[in-house]
Amino acid sequence: METNAVRLRVHFAPVGFEVLRVTEPMKTLHADVALLLTYSQTDRARFQVANIVNDLKDRRIQAQVIECNIWSTSEVVNEVGSIVTASPQHDYLFNVSTGTRTAGIAGVIAGMFWHVLPYYVTVDDQAKPVHSERDFPVSGPPQFVPTFEIPLLDEPTVAALEYIAGKQEPIPKRLLLAHLRDNGVVGPRQKQTVSPQALHGQVDSILHRLESWGFVDLVGRGKRMQVRITERGIEGRKMFFHVLNPRKPLSVLTTRA
Repeated sequence: METNAVRLRVHFAPVGFEVLRVTEPMKTLHADVALLLTYSQTDRARFQVANIVNDLKDRRIQAQVIECNIWSTSEVVNEVGSIVTASPQHDYLFNVSTGTRTAGIAGVIAGMFWHVLPYYVTVDDQAKPVHSERDFPVSGPPQFVPTFEIPLLDEPTVAALEYIAGKQEPIPKRLLLAHLRDNGVVGPRQKQTVSPQALHGQVDSILHRLESWGFVDLVGRGKRMQVRITERGIEGRKMFFHVLNPRKPLSVLTTRA
């Protein structure tokens, strides 16, 4: 993995119809890089994006606009995860007070999975708007949102989830085992061979993790067990898409202007 000797203060900020709520906390918290999340650079928020980028440029804060589905909590979590895991050496913060509520929720969830610090910014809605009718001055310093750490799913578990989610109907456990074995997800570790019992044990551990997350339902027992994806599992598949499809680090996080 390519690393950068410089440790940057990187802020995620979903963009809605506010400017000051995005830019002011970045100034207060001495941001080096701003990652502006927007659905499209041609949607209604494009004017706010332009104002934010110009304001940040004047303050010598590098900004990069990132298009993602800010209406999907799971997809925003995946976007953050793909960026953070590709460049884990930096300090990450997430403004949960701007943009869509779904994106704000994603920022809190990201704070539980990775070293991302969510914060909330209040505004004075009795003051005169600045850039637009919804753009009020901020009121007070950013408030950090407390989170707790949730252990991430490992790659074998995400690989199993991907296979299960790709099926229309519940699948027998034996088919899942065969797929994971044939793709090297389960199998021998230190020895050259592995017993059928040990293979089943490895798959059982994976299924236990997926079931504990609410991502799958297990129907039946033993050789007749069927595995079925849940609605939560479908969202989890989106959330952890980057685990099986890692991205390269963003250039803005590897070089400095």
